[in-house]
Amino acid sequence: MRYYIERHQEKIEKKSKERKRDYLNSLERLITFWSDKTIFDINEKNCAAYQQTARPGKPLADNTARRELQDLKAMVLYGIRKLQLQLNGHIIDWELPEAPQPRMTYYSHSEVAKLVRFAYRAKNNAIGEKGHKTSKHLARFILIAVHTGTRSEKIEQASFENVDGRPWIDVDSGIFYRAGVRNKSPLNKRADPVRIPDRLLHQLKRWKKEGSMNVIEHNGKTGSTRRAFYALKLKVLDEKRAKEVNRHTFKHTCASWLTQRGVTRDIIASFLSTTEEVIKDVYQHFSPDFHVEINDSQKRDREKRTTEAQKRRAQAAKAA
Repeated sequence: MRYYIERHQEKIEKKSKERKRDYLNSLERLITFWSDKTIFDINEKNCAAYQQTARPGKPLADNTARRELQDLKAMVLYGIRKLQLQLNGHIIDWELPEAPQPRMTYYSHSEVAKLVRFAYRAKNNAIGEKGHKTSKHLARFILIAVHTGTRSEKIEQASFENVDGRPWIDVDSGIFYRAGVRNKSPLNKRADPVRIPDRLLHQLKRWKKEGSMNVIEHNGKTGSTRRAFYALKLKVLDEKRAKEVNRHTFKHTCASWLTQRGVTRDIIASFLSTTEEVIKDVYQHFSPDFHVEINDSQKRDREKRTTEAQKRRAQAAKAA
């Protein structure tokens, strides 16, 4: 584990502050539990024990345990590839919790409108003559997220200028370079360039004229919107609905809306930096032509039976 961490230090340091903190916490749990064990101790029993005891007082959720055990697996496979480990024919029993079902919920148009309106209008009237807008950055975040399906950290780090290490929104060409121009994203976190829809591009051009290079900022600084958005959704949505949605739901919303408008799977997959298989499995039922063949076949059958019945009635009337 130490061998892996030392050789991926630069990659770890490049994580956002929030993701770096979460990753380091998971590393601490992995090291605490597994450091006195060998690869021959990785089995169903110990994987289950890790989930139950790695976090004192509260078992890890299935998704969290699965992700952290997958991190452990990546370390082991890296060590084998670099000849730091030898299995000697042993087969590791990777017994991970089941992968979670994909979220099937998405925001309605009215919910997005309410969130944006509330975020944009919120003020602290104790500051300045007209008050100080306290969550305008959330309104911007929501609009970019729902129109481009971009991951939260890419939006939070986005710049109006082409600088190293940051995503670049080029309002002149209308392209959002979500991984920057020179940077590469991990293969499981693709962030391909996308064309910015005209409706959003118009607003981005107006925001750029305000003078800051940061697309999203609060009190002049960039940072995570997680806590602020959590507070926003509790104010705008009812308690049950607030539990169902989060910032990542905007990506599902973007995909769902595009599917409903009849955009083809390959275009949606390219726009969201994912695969056609994911679009088919998760979103295709939103398409206006989803299983339309079934409806058409039933319609043809009904028309056929109606026509045949009319012929029989006509023949009966003629015979009479």
